[in-house]
Amino acid sequence: MGVALTRSAQWTAAGYGTRTLEITPLNEVILKEIAMFVESFIYKHPQEAKYVFVEPLEWKTNLDPSAFESGYIVSETTVKSEEVDKDGQPLLFLSVPHIKIRSLGQLSRLLLIAKDRKLKEAQACIEANRDPVTKILGLDYNTVKEDTSTVNILDKITKDEDPESEIKMKVGMLLKQLDLHLLNHSLKHISLQICLNPTTVKNDIELLKHFSGKGEQTVLESIDYTSDYEFSNGCRAPPWRQIHGEICYVLVKPHDVETLCVTCSTEGVFLNGGKTEDEGEINYERKSEMYKDLVTFLKEKSAKFSENMSKQVSLQNLEIS
Repeated sequence: MGVALTRSAQWTAAGYGTRTLEITPLNEVILKEIAMFVESFIYKHPQEAKYVFVEPLEWKTNLDPSAFESGYIVSETTVKSEEVDKDGQPLLFLSVPHIKIRSLGQLSRLLLIAKDRKLKEAQACIEANRDPVTKILGLDYNTVKEDTSTVNILDKITKDEDPESEIKMKVGMLLKQLDLHLLNHSLKHISLQICLNPTTVKNDIELLKHFSGKGEQTVLESIDYTSDYEFSNGCRAPPWRQIHGEICYVLVKPHDVETLCVTCSTEGVFLNGGKTEDEGEINYERKSEMYKDLVTFLKEKSAKFSENMSKQVSLQNLEIS
């Protein structure tokens, strides 16, 4: 789940507040799959559902204490699960609006209680716990790292002296399976959307190149891809970025502003973190709003581009007439 949330899920650009999941079709797919996995966990894996997390998952819930019934001790502003750990601490504790959950069984029950609000609860949990696997299994089993494999996770757990290591191992394996499932599901979702978009983006870039160069009447000084290699699907972004729907990256030099490093994706066009001078790598983090296409983006960023683009359109209309 860690790699999928880092690589597949689409997050808002960093600002003053906490980053949140964007409202996109892909994120909706990921949330539904996670909710389905968690909701059925207590029935499919009753033993593993009792495993107590290393750290609780914490977030602000919209659920009211009155939604909790049998199996819980409820007051006007708090809820405690009757299910406790070996030290007698509840595995679910709610003090409105803050909730703490320490087992997949209680997480499963919460989504069942949430009913039609379960996706909102799942989203709030994910946004507040960006690396849930570390909280569930511990720091040594962090799945955000790219090189972490099921074998590595299971090897660490089997060497653990914890008497519950067997259940912990099964939980680790189930979470890894979910991670792979989410990544594969995301790739299928992207593959359905990406077939036509690279052609459209390529045509836009070629058109802008045609009207770029030296001289005050050109729309841009230059526009160039950051990579010369084009994959068979028309994308120039590396495969692990294509899973985000990213198609290519271009360096654009308008007449009146500094060079812009731009990401073109299936969702639209946005300013990224730029290209590093030392290693020449792209900082993929989104630094602007999303625009519907490259021309709309550049009109917003460069007054000169907008002015000259209008002139070019007018000239073409005159030639046609």
